[in-house]
Amino acid sequence: LALAPRAQRETRRARASMFSRSVRHFGRKIEISLAGKPRARAFVKAAVVGGVGAGISVFSQQAVCEPIPGTNGDSDNGWRLTDILGFPTKLFGLFGETHKVNDAILSATALKVDHISTWKKNLKTEPSPLLAREYPLNQNFTNFDEYVLLPPPIENPHKTEKTPHYFLRAGPREEIVFKPKEVRAAIVTCGGLCPGLNTVIQGLVRALHHTYGVDMIYGIPFGYSGVYTRDWVNLSVEKVKYCHEDGGTILGSSRGGFDLDKMMDRLEAKGINQLYVIGGDGTHRGAEKLANEAKRRGMKMVVAGIPKTIDNDIPFLDHSFGYRTSVGEAIRAIRAANTEANGAPNCIGLVKVMGRHAGFIALQASISSRVVNCCLIPEMDVDKDKFLEFMKERLCRKNHAVVVVAEGAGATLCSKEDQLGTDKSGNPILPDVGVWLKQQIKDYMKKEGISHNLKYIDPTYMIRSVPADADDQLLCTLLANHAVHGAMAGFSGFTVGKLNHKFVYVPISEVTKKSRRVDIKSRQYSRMLLNTGQPDLTPDDKKQR
Repeated sequence: LALAPRAQRETRRARASMFSRSVRHFGRKIEISLAGKPRARAFVKAAVVGGVGAGISVFSQQAVCEPIPGTNGDSDNGWRLTDILGFPTKLFGLFGETHKVNDAILSATALKVDHISTWKKNLKTEPSPLLAREYPLNQNFTNFDEYVLLPPPIENPHKTEKTPHYFLRAGPREEIVFKPKEVRAAIVTCGGLCPGLNTVIQGLVRALHHTYGVDMIYGIPFGYSGVYTRDWVNLSVEKVKYCHEDGGTILGSSRGGFDLDKMMDRLEAKGINQLYVIGGDGTHRGAEKLANEAKRRGMKMVVAGIPKTIDNDIPFLDHSFGYRTSVGEAIRAIRAANTEANGAPNCIGLVKVMGRHAGFIALQASISSRVVNCCLIPEMDVDKDKFLEFMKERLCRKNHAVVVVAEGAGATLCSKEDQLGTDKSGNPILPDVGVWLKQQIKDYMKKEGISHNLKYIDPTYMIRSVPADADDQLLCTLLANHAVHGAMAGFSGFTVGKLNHKFVYVPISEVTKKSRRVDIKSRQYSRMLLNTGQPDLTPDDKKQR
């Protein structure tokens, strides 16, 4: 109320005061008319309380529903809102405030996850082993077609450009399509290292064995190429007992090596019916091809993905595992740079962190560390001369500065003269932005006649090779659990993630359409600018008017 414009505050106070006076006047009249009648007074009091409760219930829950597209509508969660209190376009709130949310609810689409029953007809199911477990393990199940609407349409009515979707809710189903003793599962890690990889592997093995009784679990060494070029290893609960305490991956990882026919032939020959793929967007594109090929061949095999990228550039999800650990490690490097910058006269502490296309690590670490004076990320258009002028001004005013730059920021910082040529695809080859920026600062300060010190720290590979912190350990464990639940239920071609604090299954085809980037119009970006205090470094010809 205090943040509303003055006219709105006065109007709301007047409405509230009028409502309050009316209630008090009505109450006094009832009290006078029922004086000396205790039973009648008790009855009226109960009726009023019941009426208020019923009104709240109606205004908060009454709705007309229809089945979600892609579901059979035979469960409570297989329906969607089509009308609220008879108002087709508005949900009414206190004091006449309205949110136009129903149109968003009606326009939301269900992101349907493929199921093995679509290509394996007459598939027999059996009860989940959890049904035979003790209370409460035998009751906390998710409906087969349970969908959740995310993001909630009234969470932020100002962000109308975000289209809500219905996501298949993650969790164990009462019916599964695989007999646990017939399951032959395989796990593969691909791409670069990331904190939490070992925890995901451990979580998959434990969930398969302890929850469902699966005994045959393989580990595929060194990425996709290991499927057809290397001997697989048997994974047991005892073998993965302490692996979560170490960084990296006990299976090894690599990029590339994807050969669809060779991989499918090896998987089929080994009798694999559940494949768990841990990797980023490129890895998930491969996983989608594997799932589609299994469907084409009519194999009783499902493919489940667990998204991995410390850059946090996977769409839809709150954040991917390992990201927060990496931010924490980046903060350690930034604090070291701040210590150096404050320990010498006119000193600049420069830190380069990972983030080739997305600057989430640099942005979040800059805010969280509380000591950064300038943050440069790939999504920004940066005028090099403005940046150097700001460094000069900062040193003259404060005698020190701390700068964080993401590895991909060179795409806008470096000019054509700074490029090292082009690759085979014609893309420009850029210099290492940290080393390049260090030299640019030195040359500029020398030209301006300013004596200075510069300490450069590059923790690039350090922040991705450490064990996961407590938060990521929890996230990795839950992602692994839900991936196993989904695969045992027969879902395929999905990746599992946490969205708006709920775990959901997302079709791989949706997460590979585009990568997430820092929105420079967002509140998150504005928070970074407010906390660093850096000026607008946008070139004049690219400024928004």
